[in-house]
Amino acid sequence: MHKKITILFLIFSLSGTLLAQDFKVNINKLTEETQQLSDSPDKMRLVWWIPTDFWEAVFSQDESIPEMDANAMLNEFEKYTMVATIDGTIDADGNIHYISEEAIFNKLKVINDLQEEFSPLTEDQIDLNTKRLITIMKPVLANMLGKLGENMHFFLFQKVNNPMEKIVNAKNKEKFTVKLSDEQFQWQLPLGSLLKPKKCPIDEQLHDGSWSYCPYHGKRLTKN
Repeated sequence: MHKKITILFLIFSLSGTLLAQDFKVNINKLTEETQQLSDSPDKMRLVWWIPTDFWEAVFSQDESIPEMDANAMLNEFEKYTMVATIDGTIDADGNIHYISEEAIFNKLKVINDLQEEFSPLTEDQIDLNTKRLITIMKPVLANMLGKLGENMHFFLFQKVNNPMEKIVNAKNKEKFTVKLSDEQFQWQLPLGSLLKPKKCPIDEQLHDGSWSYCPYHGKRLTKN
């Protein structure tokens, strides 16, 4: 149960401009980098930060999705910081007792690099088209994952006074925290999977694009 759940990229047949990429992003690695699970043995608690870069990477690798549809979806999500959660308690018999969306809403915060705290947007603060897209996702997840999918909830965050300014940028050198109830999940950015791999000057092996030095030779990595 306590392992990375790589699911959402399976449902992108849902129906800005797509950014050109000079390398292929590893979707599995990107999914792993954006998901965190509670360390508590009696919790089934998943926090999944889904940056717009995630959707860009998926759409750029799936030719079945019309570019117009992909661009429309990206334009919607670009305005928000999206966090998906599953939150439940595991009893002695292994049964999971899930916490309601409303209860999660009241205990969920995003804290950016400047220590500014953001609460989830209410229904009336979210664009209608974005709500429709999320509504489409939910039954698909429920069919795929059963109870897990039924209890995955999506929350959107935004700088209300400046909606187009990102709370978090996945490619910047910064950090942010998602606080859920009494637990904190922190990301140290940039996400390596979104950056072109760097090369070790000694053996020319490729390494994580967010690294500066080769972990084996101690030499500064170079652009590939």
